[in-house]
Amino acid sequence: MEILASGEKTKQIILARLASDDAFWDDLEKSYGPRPRPVRRDDAEPKTSWTKMDHLATPSQKAQAAAAAWLEDEEEDEDDPEREALRHRKRWNSLWSQYFGSFEDTTIIPPMRYTDEPPVETIFPCRSLQVFSAKIAGIEGGFRWPIDVFGLVAIGDSVDQNRNIIFQRSRVECQTLTEKDPYLVLTGPTRAIVLSDSATIEVYLKVKGPTEHEDETLCFVAEEMLCSIPAHSSMLHRIFTSKFSTLELTLGHIIFSVEATISVRVDDGSWPDGFHRQFSACTNGEAVHPSSGTTSVNDKKIILLSFGDEKVPVIGDGMIELSRRVVSVPVNMKLEVSVKAWQDDSNAVEAVEEFTAKKADRSFGTLDIGYCKMDVIVAWSLISNDPEPR
Repeated sequence: MEILASGEKTKQIILARLASDDAFWDDLEKSYGPRPRPVRRDDAEPKTSWTKMDHLATPSQKAQAAAAAWLEDEEEDEDDPEREALRHRKRWNSLWSQYFGSFEDTTIIPPMRYTDEPPVETIFPCRSLQVFSAKIAGIEGGFRWPIDVFGLVAIGDSVDQNRNIIFQRSRVECQTLTEKDPYLVLTGPTRAIVLSDSATIEVYLKVKGPTEHEDETLCFVAEEMLCSIPAHSSMLHRIFTSKFSTLELTLGHIIFSVEATISVRVDDGSWPDGFHRQFSACTNGEAVHPSSGTTSVNDKKIILLSFGDEKVPVIGDGMIELSRRVVSVPVNMKLEVSVKAWQDDSNAVEAVEEFTAKKADRSFGTLDIGYCKMDVIVAWSLISNDPEPR
């Protein structure tokens, strides 16, 4: 009965979404003019795509022409990020605000939900989205390296449609990107991103100017991802090109996955001065046949924390403050957590600890690089993919 109740809840939300979708397009038409004959200035020439409809014979032909003309108008606005952002907000509010709160809300679903207590309903490992990196692959429109970037990268999934923050910086703490190092320093996700239905990528980045009034939009993206089910966990690449920039996201489609939340604590020793340090994680152990047509996620690194010779960010009880903690791991694979320290491309030392994926509980290991010994704790949890309205 619980499974039926969950299915009925999902059905009701989907039906309500479809009804809201109709309301959204009605609202959009009110905001941007009726179709197929939009309001024009008296001295403007009517667009060919609209006037052609007067000569079409059937309603279906006129409907097809109207749709094509509508798309033509939208293409004219696609280089206006402010208007695109407004449309995205209106659409989200129309579809989801009744169930999932405000457009600006971030997900309140925490990681480690089922680490210590089992779920009420039976759930199984599910498909999830791994975020490996995000970089500005190119800039145009008068921008020159380096650039000071602020804004957000977030992904919403079918569980709550709220923002799961991947990158977020305010104007006063912007990140400087260079042509040699164009990668954003990611800080999320805060929980595993579910990909059992669809996920929406939202990017809104600005370049800091001499004054706030002179800040300029670098890129805006709002794209729904719909992925076929691969035979194996595989890499995904998404490239978004706009008038001013090219954004490249390196992602992973992880099947039969569980959530791993990683913590590292200094147990003994200390870091020497003048060393660069990097904590990372990766998965391995899944055999992928070359004929599968997919690129394996094996050994693809997720940077948990990377910093120069500044002081190690340690909080209470010796815990190292990692930039990222949550990783999706296929149940049939291993998770590797590693630390590397080096000085001017020399004197490099590295330690690696391997963990077998679990559906719950915790795993413990040690990273020892000689002058510093650290405990590693991995909290495992199943991932629920049921919608959870607020």
